[in-house]
Amino acid sequence: MTPGQTTSTGSPPNADSAPRVRLVVQSGMGTGTRIDCTRVVTLLGSRKGCKVNLKHRRVSPVHVAVVNTGSAVFAVDLVTRYGTILNDLKMEHECLSDGDILTIRPWRFRVDIEKAAHKGERDAHPFGLEPSPHVVAFELLSNGRILRPDRDVCLIGRRSGCDITISDRQVSRAHALLVNYYGHPAISDLLSHNRTLVNDAAVGFHVLADGDVVQVGDTRFRARLMASGVHKNVSDNGRTALKSEVPLAAPAAEGDMIDIGQVEGTQRWHIADKLERASRKK
Repeated sequence: MTPGQTTSTGSPPNADSAPRVRLVVQSGMGTGTRIDCTRVVTLLGSRKGCKVNLKHRRVSPVHVAVVNTGSAVFAVDLVTRYGTILNDLKMEHECLSDGDILTIRPWRFRVDIEKAAHKGERDAHPFGLEPSPHVVAFELLSNGRILRPDRDVCLIGRRSGCDITISDRQVSRAHALLVNYYGHPAISDLLSHNRTLVNDAAVGFHVLADGDVVQVGDTRFRARLMASGVHKNVSDNGRTALKSEVPLAAPAAEGDMIDIGQVEGTQRWHIADKLERASRKK
């Protein structure tokens, strides 16, 4: 891909120079299953369209994103109710290492990461010799405010805990990821109900060029790729908060999905939940 290129149904395959990532189910239904994470963004969750569809009441619709930036691999908990565990500690945003254990209860996955051994048919570097932008910033079109991402994977959504929080019912709990992809900014939609737009077109994954306009709900940002300093404005807790309100388009799904169901994800949980709610009303 090159800046300005887009996919409408999900993230592109990893370049040959990127680390090779695999998840191996160590416990839970499907133990022994080996899952190759061949795309820049691999989603695990209960929603149709996730690469790894985990059927259980404790699994959020989009629960975890495994992101391959071309040089490193990150896991991002998508502000879930029950959380995600990495090596027995609760995590939000972590760089993964070979042998790490990623837990989405009741599943445990071993993370296998292998450095690329040699160049293959796909581009060794998707941008060739094109230099990376020194500074990536986003201009909020409603008031000219400048936002500056401060890490390789930033989460955009409605729920508190996102790196960029947009208070808008048209915005999903976890709506999109801003990814540093081989040194270039890219936006990846998280199967959001109202989609993510770039230059008024719904996208699954889009490598941003200078001047591209990203729309999440009714909030619009212009991407600025430049050579020197831009100051970011953040709230007191270090996170950016915005307010705004437009339905866009229906989500599309990838074709290479893996479904794993757990016994505890069956109807007996729905019955237990109803009994619990009824007891609380008494």
